[in-house]
Amino acid sequence: MPRRWLWLLLSCCACSSDDNTIEETFAYTDSAGRACQAVLEKARPGSASLNQSVSCEGQGKSCSSESNPCFVLNVDSDTEAIRNCPACCKGSSSSFVGAECSVLVCETEADCVYGKASCVSGLCSCPGGYCE
Repeated sequence: MPRRWLWLLLSCCACSSDDNTIEETFAYTDSAGRACQAVLEKARPGSASLNQSVSCEGQGKSCSSESNPCFVLNVDSDTEAIRNCPACCKGSSSSFVGAECSVLVCETEADCVYGKASCVSGLCSCPGGYCE
């Protein structure tokens, strides 16, 4: 009988999960004048984001009763600009209209949230469309 308990204990320990992620917080402003904050959840400093949440001052998008107004960061595939988009969120899904998005403004790369982003002529962009 004691042997079973040992295996059960070892099995539980092997399956347990420690949430060792870190959160990096970045303040930014978009071209619509909104002051925002992005929280990127990462496995370790400098790694790609596992999850992100964005909050902004001011009015968000009007959404149905089934979803909530939110903001999401998006990279425009044509211009490579990092955009702040008013969206509707439900769970881990979001939807937005590209024409309603505003580009992140910057003075230095540090204003652009992502590690591989560039500040070009006062706007944030991701060379090649990849930010992390």
